Amino acid sequence: MKKLFIFTLTLFFYSNIESQNNLSFSGDLQISGQTFQEDFSIGAEKREPNLNSYLNLYLGYKDYLKIGTRLELYKNPIPGFEEYEGEGIAHKFIQFQKWNLDITIGNFYDQFGSGVLFRSYFDPNLGVDNSVNGARIKYRPSSGIDLMAIIGKQRNYWEQGDGVIKGFDAQIYLNDYIFKKSETTISLGGSFVTKYQKDNDPFFILPENVGAWSGRMNISKGRWNFDSEYAYKINDPSFTNNYIYKNGNSLILSGSYSKKGLGLVLSGKRVDNMNFRSDRDATLQQLNINFLTSLNKQQSYSLATIYPYVTQPNGETGMQFDCFYKIPKKSKLGGIHGAELNLNFSNCFTINKTNSSDSELIGQPGTLGYDSDFLEFGNDKLFQEINIGIKKKINKKLKLHTTYINVFNNDKILKAQKVLEGEEHEKIFCNIFILESEYKIKSRYTIKSEIQHLQTKQHFGNWGMGLIEANLKNFFFSIQDLYNYGNPISPTHYYSITTGFIKNSNRLELRYGKVRAGLFCVGGICREVPASNGFSINITSSF
Repeated sequence: MKKLFIFTLTLFFYSNIESQNNLSFSGDLQISGQTFQEDFSIGAEKREPNLNSYLNLYLGYKDYLKIGTRLELYKNPIPGFEEYEGEGIAHKFIQFQKWNLDITIGNFYDQFGSGVLFRSYFDPNLGVDNSVNGARIKYRPSSGIDLMAIIGKQRNYWEQGDGVIKGFDAQIYLNDYIFKKSETTISLGGSFVTKYQKDNDPFFILPENVGAWSGRMNISKGRWNFDSEYAYKINDPSFTNNYIYKNGNSLILSGSYSKKGLGLVLSGKRVDNMNFRSDRDATLQQLNINFLTSLNKQQSYSLATIYPYVTQPNGETGMQFDCFYKIPKKSKLGGIHGAELNLNFSNCFTINKTNSSDSELIGQPGTLGYDSDFLEFGNDKLFQEINIGIKKKINKKLKLHTTYINVFNNDKILKAQKVLEGEEHEKIFCNIFILESEYKIKSRYTIKSEIQHLQTKQHFGNWGMGLIEANLKNFFFSIQDLYNYGNPISPTHYYSITTGFIKNSNRLELRYGKVRAGLFCVGGICREVPASNGFSINITSSF
């Protein structure tokens, strides 16, 4: 609490000097708390109430100097977050921006290209904070050239990881120099990242310096756009890849076409042994240097998130196609107000893995791991999803949105779902049907409803979901129930009641209800959420 007192004094000091010329002060606050009561029907355990909060403060001088800090507090965190217990200043930096130069000393977040080599970010819902504590320099020597260099150690809960990461990134916009009058724009980029960690392993001789590089290109002309990035990493034995000495690589390709009322995107990727951490023994969300893009639709509907895809850094290849089409007004299909159609398809397979000398040695510790044909898919499909959605405006007050989702999730390999005692992981096939409506009473007064149904013969069987939500200017209120009526042991309701208030940049939310155990995922990065029953409060504010 001593640090909290010091931070409160700092806040008071900042607020008093803000009135002085050339100074600016801003920040944001988030507080969340939850109670936990025992509920045998969903497997929820009784625990002490938890409290998580953070406060960001920023002090700026003119437009070229910025100082920032963040205070975090975690009391009785949920399982999986135990290492965050405590409070303290977890983030602090000084940033100078002038003369095409940007220098940051302290903690920072950033990324190179798509993040396949380096991405540091903060997501408290996932328990991710791999900020780099060190130095970052950005420099634009001339128009069309952007350079960045970094060095430092990553945050590991309240400590820092042992490994030191260094990196350099360059982006060049060729039209500023070569194709000045061309309608086609071309940019090239390249990155290099290395990590250093001392070898103390008693069994293997491990590389202390691990380097990785990538090259990327963007070409755009009129309605067409093409992106590509290839990355390569030298052998990096780690806990994640079972300590094999195989080099890693990744390829991401994406092309798109867009015009008024139509958008098409086709993407593909291949990942082979590209887990990259500043500590070779780290697990879960610890000390990831890079971020591997997930090529599947990011779902927000409750039942559509039950069987998500989890990115496989040790090997995956897949694609995604996304189509948006706006059906014209006063057409036979669009009617008076027109309609919007969205089609999304994605899948992911394992990669081909062979070993010409001895198939039993594939992936064994201390070996080269395996051979892999870059152009050949593996034998197993990991995931596939089809999304078809139609939005239709019935009149000035009523809108409807219908969605059909077909999911295949190979949990025999992914092993991401909980299974009943005595049961085995299996391939999951499911169909999801969603009907969403929104009725506008008047400006800033709306009533929203959702009906969802998930049908499957595997895992825990069928689900139904109903939601009614009212948004009345500054107030909101909702009632929701997820009903696992197909559960082979006991059908279970997961009901919740939520209410809250929004005023300017301030938001208060109160909730009571049950939460199912499962995975919470964003962009292929997931964490396990335990079952719970109780009250929760969330407060956010910015100033």
